[in-house]
Formats: sequence, structure tokens, C-alpha cells
Amino acid sequence: MKTKLEDLLKGVPAQKGNGGRHLTPTVSSAAAKAAEPMTALDKTTASAKRLLDDEALARSEKTARLKAAREDRDKGDDD
Repeated sequence: MKTKLEDLLKGVPAQKGNGGRHLTPTVSSAAAKAAEPMTALDKTTASAKRLLDDEALARSEKTARLKAAREDRDKGDDD
């Protein structure tokens, strides 16, 4: 006896939010196959880039705060 998909899904409760139909995958099977697994070097590189970006953002925020503080200080000297 061959099992059919409908027979296998009888015990599965209906999904909410999609009219009871089965949800479609968010990533196509072709795209899932095309995505290469990340090597350890790729993970390290991505992590390093993320750290450098975070540090650059923090540095630019600090620079903006210092610049605003200098401008406020210099405005006070003119009075």
C-alpha cells in the first residue's frame, strides 16, 4: 500500500493564518540549494566586519557628541 500525502497529513492540525492551506516556503528550493554553506573563514570574516562596523558607528556617535559639546562650549565663550 502506497501512502499518499493526504494520508500522512490527516493527523496534522490545520494551520492558522493561511486559510487552512499549507504554507509555502519563504525560500525557493533553487535558492536554498544555491546558498553555499559558510566556511569557518567566512564566519570569522563576517564577524570581524560586524565588529568593525559597530566600532565605526560608536566612534562616529562619540565624535558627533564631542563636536556638539565643543560648539556649545564655544558659544558660551562668545557671550
